[in-house]
Amino acid sequence: MYEPVFAPTPIQPLDTDVHGNAFFLKREDLLPFSFGGNKARIGLEYMRDLAARGCNHMVAYGNARSNLCRVLSNLCAGAGVPITILSPADDDGQRREAYNEKLCRSFGAQVVPCLKTGVAESVDTVMESIRQKGEKPYYIYGDRYGKGNEAIPTAAYVPVYDEIRAQGDYDVIALACGTGMTLAGLLCGSKLRGGSERIIGISVARDAENAKAHTLAYGNAWKKDLLCADDVEIIDDFRRVYGDYGEDVENTIREMMRLHGVPMDGTYVGKAYNGLRRIAEREEWQNKKVLFIHTGGTPLFFDAADRIL
Repeated sequence: MYEPVFAPTPIQPLDTDVHGNAFFLKREDLLPFSFGGNKARIGLEYMRDLAARGCNHMVAYGNARSNLCRVLSNLCAGAGVPITILSPADDDGQRREAYNEKLCRSFGAQVVPCLKTGVAESVDTVMESIRQKGEKPYYIYGDRYGKGNEAIPTAAYVPVYDEIRAQGDYDVIALACGTGMTLAGLLCGSKLRGGSERIIGISVARDAENAKAHTLAYGNAWKKDLLCADDVEIIDDFRRVYGDYGEDVENTIREMMRLHGVPMDGTYVGKAYNGLRRIAEREEWQNKKVLFIHTGGTPLFFDAADRIL
């Protein structure tokens, strides 16, 4: 199986703000595989687990904008492994076109529309259909309810905490929080190393309580009882319906591209970075070193380019 090699991603300094806070970006979007992003690391962990379990057909779940589905489809294409993606509509029932889904299809993925209210039944149907062909399916999220495989994606970001520490010391590390996989890995890494920095997950869709529960589940699946509720800080003030964002986020995306040459998307990274700057203002941070992890999603930037640029 082809495995991309990931060297440490660069950290890009941004402008120091009026209170002396220095902001930096860790450019996970520059990982050298399939437009990069955190899902490149996570997707590789799923591929390794599929092989370790002797499975030969990947089954994923995600809507048209899913970065993880794009990366998995690309990895599967390189490994000659078929992949089926269960793809729900947006919350409003619409099925919008996105470059990520176009890429998935170009890599040979079979995209199966499903309802968010019937995911378990759709998982059963797809898995049984694959078994009937004599293949051994691997569902990335575990059982029909999406439980049981939380340790695998968490493992991708435990060592990235050490990578960050080797690159510098920061008072605050912040990132977009969707599923909680990446945040859980970083928190586990920090807990193991006795880190003292503040790690903030900025939720892009879920309320804080729900997002915290998912993050704890991922972290403690990787190492039992390693994390407690007090270890997880999630701020949900800036979340919206998944994939939705407003003029303030658009302005942030436009500014980051124009001033720093950095593409951000409105679903995850742009929304979270906009939130981080507002948190710093609200809490009146002074003289802090702040690292924001750019978790990728470059194709999503182009989905909205006509609207934003």
